[in-house]
Amino acid sequence: MHIASGFLSPPVWGTMAAVSGAALAASLAAAGRQLDDRKVPLMGVMGAFVFAAQMVNFPILSGFLSGVPIGTSGHLGGGFLLGILLGPSLGIVAMASVLVIQALVFQDGGIEALGANIFVMGVLPCLLGGAVRRLWLKPSWLSYTVTFTGAAAGVLAGATLVILLLKWSATLPQTVSLLQALVLMDSIHLLIGLVEGAITVGVVRFVLEARREAVLGVALLSPSVEVRA
Repeated sequence: MHIASGFLSPPVWGTMAAVSGAALAASLAAAGRQLDDRKVPLMGVMGAFVFAAQMVNFPILSGFLSGVPIGTSGHLGGGFLLGILLGPSLGIVAMASVLVIQALVFQDGGIEALGANIFVMGVLPCLLGGAVRRLWLKPSWLSYTVTFTGAAAGVLAGATLVILLLKWSATLPQTVSLLQALVLMDSIHLLIGLVEGAITVGVVRFVLEARREAVLGVALLSPSVEVRA
């Protein structure tokens, strides 16, 4: 759901840049305390996985919006997945890195909209994923269900926020109401969210089985020690 150049007004993209900048600065400060020899390779691998997944995207069906594109694309996100496997801080850093490369090298998402894209696809879903992270200390049907639902909800929340940002920027087509745009965007991203939910559960389960210590920390080997995300 990358927002392209020219679709956000200066007050909107400026505000989102400030919010995402503050979140990224806090995440970088926390990342320095969390990185270790196990986290670095996992961070690189998962960042590459999300980068590849996001490169498969398609424009939102502008024909339903009177032939006028609304400047977004639909694709898998991955922020929720990073929030679980890396924790919210490292997840935000990894996702921001992916989005910066996409914007600068592949022109996927506008430069001035980078702050908004980082918040929609990085900060918001990574925080949601971090909230679910502790459920995987003891994997169960609850952790599977909450992860699946949370990943789908994160995609829908991001899609809704994109439309609201476009509305606040007065760049939605005049012939399309806010409700129509929300219905279109959320209906498409509901399908994407369901796919992302299934992928997230599968990837988290696989990575935990292969590299549990790297994800949750060696301290988990001692059940008396509390793990900090």
